[in-house]
Amino acid sequence: MNFRALNKNDMALILKWRSKCPESLRTNKELTIENQLDFYDNVISNKNSNARWWGIEVNYVLVGYCAIENTSWENRNGEISLLIDPEYHDKGYGKEAIKILLDKGFNQLNLNNIYGEVYLCNSAVSFWEKIIKQYNGTKSIMPNRKYWNGQYYDAIYFNFEKGDYLRCLKLS
Repeated sequence: MNFRALNKNDMALILKWRSKCPESLRTNKELTIENQLDFYDNVISNKNSNARWWGIEVNYVLVGYCAIENTSWENRNGEISLLIDPEYHDKGYGKEAIKILLDKGFNQLNLNNIYGEVYLCNSAVSFWEKIIKQYNGTKSIMPNRKYWNGQYYDAIYFNFEKGDYLRCLKLS
């Protein structure tokens, strides 16, 4: 597995993936290819953006994308984002991507905290629970964070702190 820069040609595929898992996304708004290309121009390829995005590639096939976004450089924290093509779920790619992403966040971007949120209507909750435990993360339940299919769902808000992460690596 390796990370690579995303390009405009990836946007249609990413749009397709996003349409398959709206319950996991921050917004329920259906996006168009124009929306996705605009996001590419204004966020992904913007060197002044507070986000760093990567494509996740396995054997030269794009299987997902990830980011550290909403970065507060002065507070040394950022939010983790991950989406794996549903066709490649349960193959260990998400777990490996998180390992690489946390290393980039802590050791290249010099962040001290990397946080995230997973909605309880998302089928990936058990994946994130395992990741939180594996890297000594902390978590709390946030009530009513996602409106989906006529009801509100709670979310797990989690955080990885650099010191705990590094101690975890030494023990493994």
